[in-house]
Amino acid sequence: MKIKIGSRGSKLALTQSKWVVERLKEKNPNVQFEIQIIQTKGDKFKDMPLQKINDKGLFVKELENALLDEKIDIAIHSMKDMPSALPSGLKFTAIPEREDPRDVLILKEGYRDLDSLPKGAKIGTGSKRRKYQLLEYRNDLEIVPIRGNIETRIAKIESENLHGVILAAAGIHRLGLQEKISMYLPQNIVLPSPSQGALAIEIREDDEVTLEMISSIACEQTCIQVEAERAFLKGVNGGCHSPIGAYASIDGDQIRLDALFGDEDGKKLVRKSKKGRVDEAEKLGLELAQSVLKELKMTKDKVYLIGAGPGDVGLITVKGMEKLKEADVVVYDRLINDDLLKNVKASCELIYAGKKPNKHTMKQDEINKVLVDKAKEGKVVVRLKGGDPYVFGRGSEEGEELHKNQVEFEVIPGITSAIGGLTYAGIPITARNISTSFHVFTGHFSDDEKAFDFESIAKLNGTLVFLMGMKNLEKITKGLMEKGKDPSTPVAIINWATTASQKVITERLDRIYEYSIEKNMKPPSLIVIGDVVDLREKLNFFEKKILIDKDIVVTRPRKQNDSMIKKLKEYGANPVEFPTIKIKNLKNEKLKNEIKDIEKYNYIIFTSNNAVEIFFDELYDMGYDARWIGKAKIVSIGKSTTRKLSEYGIRADLTPETYLLEELYELLKNKVTKDDNILLPRSEKGRKIIVEQLNKISNVCEVHTYTTVADDSEKENLIEKLNNKEIDYITFTSSSTVENFFKIIDDINKKLLNDVKIISIGPITTSTINEFGFDVYKEASEYTIDGMIDTIIKDIK
Repeated sequence: MKIKIGSRGSKLALTQSKWVVERLKEKNPNVQFEIQIIQTKGDKFKDMPLQKINDKGLFVKELENALLDEKIDIAIHSMKDMPSALPSGLKFTAIPEREDPRDVLILKEGYRDLDSLPKGAKIGTGSKRRKYQLLEYRNDLEIVPIRGNIETRIAKIESENLHGVILAAAGIHRLGLQEKISMYLPQNIVLPSPSQGALAIEIREDDEVTLEMISSIACEQTCIQVEAERAFLKGVNGGCHSPIGAYASIDGDQIRLDALFGDEDGKKLVRKSKKGRVDEAEKLGLELAQSVLKELKMTKDKVYLIGAGPGDVGLITVKGMEKLKEADVVVYDRLINDDLLKNVKASCELIYAGKKPNKHTMKQDEINKVLVDKAKEGKVVVRLKGGDPYVFGRGSEEGEELHKNQVEFEVIPGITSAIGGLTYAGIPITARNISTSFHVFTGHFSDDEKAFDFESIAKLNGTLVFLMGMKNLEKITKGLMEKGKDPSTPVAIINWATTASQKVITERLDRIYEYSIEKNMKPPSLIVIGDVVDLREKLNFFEKKILIDKDIVVTRPRKQNDSMIKKLKEYGANPVEFPTIKIKNLKNEKLKNEIKDIEKYNYIIFTSNNAVEIFFDELYDMGYDARWIGKAKIVSIGKSTTRKLSEYGIRADLTPETYLLEELYELLKNKVTKDDNILLPRSEKGRKIIVEQLNKISNVCEVHTYTTVADDSEKENLIEKLNNKEIDYITFTSSSTVENFFKIIDDINKKLLNDVKIISIGPITTSTINEFGFDVYKEASEYTIDGMIDTIIKDIK
C-alpha cells in the first residue's frame, strides 16, 4: 500500500511532513509513504504583505485541491494556517502531539529580552496579532512588516537592520534552531495564534482507511485544545490575517481558554478567558467568541425576517437578496422558490420549516427557538418567508419572541401574494371606477369553528382577497351570498401564483366552488372576489408567455446552465435542472509547463467555456495575466466560448462559422504550416479527429485540462416528474450529457421518455442520442443554446 502526502516545499513544511511520516511508519511498517511538494499561493507571493493578498486559504488551497482531485491522500499543514471552515468533502480529526505553542523573540546580539530593547527598536513580523500585542506592551517599538521562511526572516535582522524578529517557537524547535532564541514570550504579553504548534493532517471525508491510519498517532489532549481554540476562531469568523489569539490549557477534566480579538487597526484588543469541562471544548470556544465580540460591539447575533415574494425568484427585494447572501443560517418555508437558496454561501446552514395543511415540519414554538438559538451563536440568521413576513405570515410573533430574548432583528418587507399574485394573473387589485379599495383576509383560522364576519365583509365594495382559503372556499362563497353579496360577482382562483406552474380559473360567485372541484384547484391558491377580475382578459401578460407551463429538462452541468435557465424563465417555462455531468479539473503539470513556454505557440484553440476558464485560472494562479499569451492567435469555437474569452480581455482572432470541429479544420488548413505549433487545452473526452487532422498540417499539443463525470443528484426528482407526465421537453447540449443521462436513467426508467420531446443541439449530439435507441424530436438549426430555445418556441407556435 502506498500513501501520497502533499506538503509545501519550504524547509519547515518538509520537516513537519517527514516528522509525521516517521510516526506513521512506526505504527504502519508495511505502508509506503511518498511526499509530493505542492506550491501554494502563499509561496508564490513571498514579498507581498499577507493582509494585501486577502486569502484565508493562502497556504492550503492548492493542497486541498490536490486532495479533492485524488492526486494525494494526505495534506499536511500548520494548523494555524487553516481557515475556520474546510471545503466540502475534506476533514481532519486525528491531530498529533503539539509542539511548543508560544512565540519567541530572536534578537540582535547584545539584547536579551523585550525590556532590554532601546526606545524605537525595530521588530520584524508580518502578523497583526503579534504587532498589536507587542505595541500594547511597548508602544514605542517600530514594527516592520516582513515575510519569508524562518531562515529568511532571521537573516533580515542583519539585512534590514532590525533589532529582532518574532517567530513561533514550534518552527524554531522543529528546525533545531533553539540556540537562536533570546526570549520565550509569556502569554500575558503575546497570546499565540489558535492551534499554533499543532499540525493539521487533512484527508478526504470518505477515506476511512487513511483515517484509521492517522488515528494511530493522535494526541487526545492536543485534539481537545485545538477544538476549543478553533471554535473561538470560527466564532469570531477569523482567518490567519486577523488579530486573533487563543490558547487552551487542560488540568484533569477542566479546560481554560484564554483568547484575544481586536478590530482591524488594532486600536482595541479584548482579552478574555473562560473555564469549563473538557467535553465542552467547542461550546466554550463559541461562547468566549460571543463574549469578545459583544465587548467589541461586533456581534452578529441578528435575525432578518425577509419576505421572499409570492414565488417568482426575481420578486425578492434587492436588500432581501443582499442579506440572504450574507446569511450563516436560513430558516425557510414551504412556498420559497428553491432557486433563491442557490444564492446562499457554501457554508450557510439551511433549515426547512415548511408547513402544509395539517402537516407541520416544525411547530411555531420550535421555529422561534431556532431563530433565537442560532442568533445567540453569533450568526446572521435569515427567516425567509413567502410573500411578506407580516401578511398572515406570523412574522410579528417571531419578532416578539426575538425581542423577548433580546435578539436584534430587522424586517425586510416582501411583495405579498395578495398584490403580486393578482398582478401576474392579469387582475389589478384596484382600478379606477371599478374598485377603489381592497381588503385582504386570511381564509384559514387556527380555530376551525371561528366564524367569518360575513355580514361586514359582504357590504364592502372593494376587491376581496382571501389567502389560504381553499379549505373554506364553500363556506366563504355561501356566507357572502347569504349576507347579500351578488351571486354573479366575478371570482378568480390563482394557484401557484407568479410561477411557471401558475393556473387561474374564473367563474361567478355562485358557481366557483363546484368549478374549482372540477378543475382540481388545490392549495396554495388565492381567492379574488370583485369586478376587477373581468379585466383579466385585457391585462393577462404572464400567461401569454410562449413557454408558460412547459417543463423543460436542462442537462447541462450546473455551473454552466445559468444562462439557459434564465432564458427559459424569461419565456415563462419551468426549467427542471438535471445536470447529468460535473466538471472535474484535471490540474496537471503539463498545462503549467505549456503556459510557461507559451511563446512557442502560434495558435491556441479553445473549444468550450470550461477550457477557457480552466486555462486562465491556471495562468493567473501562476502569477501571469492575459499579456503572457503574446503573439499567439486565439481560435474560438462557439459564441459562448467567444464571450467567455472576452471576460478575460481576449478577442478571438478566428471563429468557425459553425460549431463543428470539421469546420475548424477547414478554417485553419490554408492558414497553418508544418512549422506552426498549436496548443489545444480541452476536455479529456474531446473528439480525436481534430487532433489527427491538424497534426497532418501542423504540430498540435493537446492538453487534457478537465473531464466530465456523472451527476445523479437529481435522479429521484426527475423520475417522479416523468412518472407524473410533467415533462414536456428534454434538452441535450453535448454527447457527454447524453451518455451520462442514459447512465443515470437506467433501462427500467427509459420507457418513461416515450412521451417526452427530445431536443438536440446539433448532429453530433443527435447521433449519440440515436445510439441509445431514441429519436430526436427536433434538432436546433443553429447549434447554440439560443438555437435550441428557438426550436422549442417554433414547435409551440
